[in-house]
This record gives sequence, C-alpha cells and structure tokens, in this order.
Amino acid sequence: MKVVFLDESTLTLDDIDFSPLKALGEYAAHANSTEAEIIERAADAAVVIANKAPMTRGVLESLPQLKLVSVIATGYNNVDLDAAKEMGVRVCNVARYASETVPQHTFALILALATRLLDYSANVRAGEWQKASSFTLLRYPTFELSGKTMGIVGCGAIGRGVAQIAEALGMEVLIYDPYAGSENVPSLAELDHLLRSSDVISIHCPLTDETRGMIDAEALAKMKPSALLVNTARGGIVDEQALAEALNSGRLAGAGFDVLTKEPPKDGNVLLETKNTIVTPHSAWSTVEARQKLVNETAENITAFVDGNPRNVIA
Repeated sequence: MKVVFLDESTLTLDDIDFSPLKALGEYAAHANSTEAEIIERAADAAVVIANKAPMTRGVLESLPQLKLVSVIATGYNNVDLDAAKEMGVRVCNVARYASETVPQHTFALILALATRLLDYSANVRAGEWQKASSFTLLRYPTFELSGKTMGIVGCGAIGRGVAQIAEALGMEVLIYDPYAGSENVPSLAELDHLLRSSDVISIHCPLTDETRGMIDAEALAKMKPSALLVNTARGGIVDEQALAEALNSGRLAGAGFDVLTKEPPKDGNVLLETKNTIVTPHSAWSTVEARQKLVNETAENITAFVDGNPRNVIA
C-alpha cells in the first residue's frame, strides 16, 4: 500500500516521530503540495494524508487508485466531501487531539487581553517603566475574570475544555450549541442571550455553511462594549471587517484571534491593524504533544481502514 503525506512541513519542527506512519507501507512525504503536485505525487497512492493540502473535486477525480483521504487535523474543509462520496473515497479525521492544547491557547489570549500583558511588556521594553515617577506604570484598564460570564460557542471537546478552565477561574459559563441537548449541557443558552450576557465570548465550532459569518455586525452589536471576543476555531465564522469597525470605534473592548479568513494573510488582513487585537498564526493546536497525537491517531485511522473497520469517518 502506498501512503503519501502531502504537507508534512505543517506538522513538524524536526521534533515529531513519524515512524507510526512509515510502518504502514510504502511511504512518501512532501513538505507541501499544490493541486498539480498532488495529482503527480499521489497518482498511484491508495492513501493520502493531508493537513491543509487541497483535496478538490479535480484532484480527487485525477487519482483513480485513491481509497482514503486521512486528514491529519480535525477540520476537513480542505476536502470536497461530496466528490469523495461520489467516487467512493473514504475521508477520516482526528478529533480531540487538541482538547488540552487549544483551551490553553484560548486562555493565553484571554488573559493577555484582560491584563493588557502585551501592551505593558512593550512599554517596559521601550523604557517607559524605567522613566516612571512611581513604582508602577498604570496605563490601561484591566479586569478580573472571576465573577464574569464566559460565553462558549460550540461544546465539543475543546469547548468543554475551555468551560472547565473558565469555571476554575470563577467564571459563570454559558454555552451555545444547536446540536447539543440540555441534558448533557446544563449551561446551554440561546445565541442571542449568550451574546448579550457574556463578558468573554470564545468560538469553538467548525466552519460550515451554517456558521460562516455567524458573528456578523448584528451579532457584534448585541455584545457588551466591555466584552472580549476570541476565535481559535476557523476564520470566516466572524465578519472580520465588522469586528474591526467595532473594535476601532470602541464598541467592543478587545479580540484575540488565532485564525483568519485567508491564511497566511499574504495580502494583509484588517485585524492585523485593529485596536486592542492579538493575532497569533493559527498556532493554538501546535504543541509538540498535540502534533505527536495527530501522527499516532492518523496511523491508527489508516490501520483501521485497511483492516476493514474504518474509524473517525466523516465521508
């Protein structure tokens, strides 16, 4: 069986053990792959491993030997699922690998915003504290998270992990998830109530036709002016232009984003120049522990498929 990893460079800093994948059969790995390169490199492959490599209809139609697309991530919007189903190609992903990692990064953003950590650090590096007339440099309003309300959009493993940290910090938690039952999520709320009531809102849902643009200008207008908005899920869920306008006008207090609509933002992005905004480069998932889990779980997915018992199937 030939297995081709199309974009291995998205996963390693030379700190990951790929032996579980190499043991699967004939194995080839490429740093990154364009659509044309995928067609060439995977022409006789039964399995391709893709993180963000584009598995479009055109690509899938050009790979007659392909049996499985193993997405080495949770998100699978890089794969044309309808085309895969039509051609009898299985698609699987890896869920829950970042259920500790992404909540950690989420709260790194929240805490940095609540304490104005980056602003104060920049002031010290610029020599501002050194020139202060008293023991402290008091420039920015900050606030405690304890006693505040945390709104979480999406209650999968990551959303639940964020809820646990929020509760440990003394926050009240509200969760919006139209697919969750109230018996499993006692803090379930309608989106309108969550938007109006939350001091911090954190997004943890997939990008779908239903969630694209879900947090638009109308939704942002319902939020408290003192609120923070954090997105470590997918770009496109939030209307970035509307958010920038709300932040720049003081209608919203701050935002922390690990994802943008277009990645990387080679042509720029409005949030890169927006007030009180922290943007990180889609790195919330990327601890060494999480990346190793991705490799190990992907190997398990492929093995299960070969054994006739596919797991983590999404198409």
